[in-house]
Amino acid sequence: MLKIAFRNLFRYRKRTIITSFAICIGIAIGIFATSLLDGVDLESNRNLLWNETSSIKIFKKGWFEEIESTPIEYLIDSDTANSLEKRLTENGITSYTKEFIENSDVSFYQDPFPSTGSVQAKLHALDLSTPLSYGYEKGELQGSWISPGSEGAVIGSKLAYDIGADIGYYITIQTKGKGGFLQAFDVPIIGIIATGNPVVDSGTIFFDYDFINDILELDSSYTSFAISFGTAVNDNIEMTAQMLPTVTQIASDLDLDAHSWKDIAADIIALSQSKSGGSSFIIFFIFIIAIVGVTNTMVMAMSERKNEIAMLRSLGYKPYYIKLLFSIEGGLIGVFGSLIGSILGLLISLYLQTNGIDLSSLIGDMNIGYRINAVMYTEVSFPIVIKISLLAIGFCALAAFLAVRKSTSGEIAEQMRSI
Repeated sequence: MLKIAFRNLFRYRKRTIITSFAICIGIAIGIFATSLLDGVDLESNRNLLWNETSSIKIFKKGWFEEIESTPIEYLIDSDTANSLEKRLTENGITSYTKEFIENSDVSFYQDPFPSTGSVQAKLHALDLSTPLSYGYEKGELQGSWISPGSEGAVIGSKLAYDIGADIGYYITIQTKGKGGFLQAFDVPIIGIIATGNPVVDSGTIFFDYDFINDILELDSSYTSFAISFGTAVNDNIEMTAQMLPTVTQIASDLDLDAHSWKDIAADIIALSQSKSGGSSFIIFFIFIIAIVGVTNTMVMAMSERKNEIAMLRSLGYKPYYIKLLFSIEGGLIGVFGSLIGSILGLLISLYLQTNGIDLSSLIGDMNIGYRINAVMYTEVSFPIVIKISLLAIGFCALAAFLAVRKSTSGEIAEQMRSI
């Protein structure tokens, strides 16, 4: 039976090629779209973990509830910070960064800037006495990064572009110090960094903590401890889930709060998931269109072979045999189309996984809900490729079965008279 079905593919070569081509295109589009969606989601999570939230953050109770306003009254004092460091080290957690985060106004003036104005930005002071738990060193840096004792600022690349800044230009920072007093100070721009996270690049200014500690009279207080569990996204997420109960207990013992990156970026993740759901529906819709096209082609092919079906019945072949024969034939067409489509989809996806696709001309500065820039990368998942291919083969076999079912019913004599 398999031999007969295989020969039929070459007997009706043109029909086989047309049907296989339809399957090939549908499979290739499905693999590419799925890989792009997975890549965007992975890149967004990576940028959140590396450049914005870290794995887990520990705050003074009350700070997280007002995180958007960065309340200055909820700080981790130096004694509590020392106790927290000791507890973290005792539990094998050594990759953490002590930090101070506060909203600020950034003023700039014409000459050397193109114009005079001000923008809001997040002041992010990093204590460099401990290993950096963020991935800023992986960003593209012009100038120099902050170092212990440096009195300059490193600003995001998008912010620098918006205000026309360059290395050596001076900006005026106005923010709140401990106790709530307003403080303004001038600093030179020593570096411009592109992290790949559009929010960080467009609205963050980095400082050495010691400098900010003196300027804002923080008395060695911090807004948070940022803990990291590595740079591999999936391993990081898994380790975060394992260590969160331990970190939460440590924080609770010191009257502090611990929140994972999913808590901190809850709104962003929810938006990404909603977009993923919509994108998945689009992918499913594209796949259904391809399957409908394949089904229609199979139905037409089977309808044109009524004479062959009638002849087989007159020779004594049972209906189930004929249905199975055509189902195998449809499945083989699906195999050829899926094989070529999978190879095509994988080649496109693997290329874009390395080189990416630049959509800056389409989306520009638009916020699309993900923590990614305009260059999107795919992420190939071989299990998904196999599932899509098997689904296509199954649909082809089912389409052939349904198409021939009607032709195997009715009187044989009536079918023979129509030949």
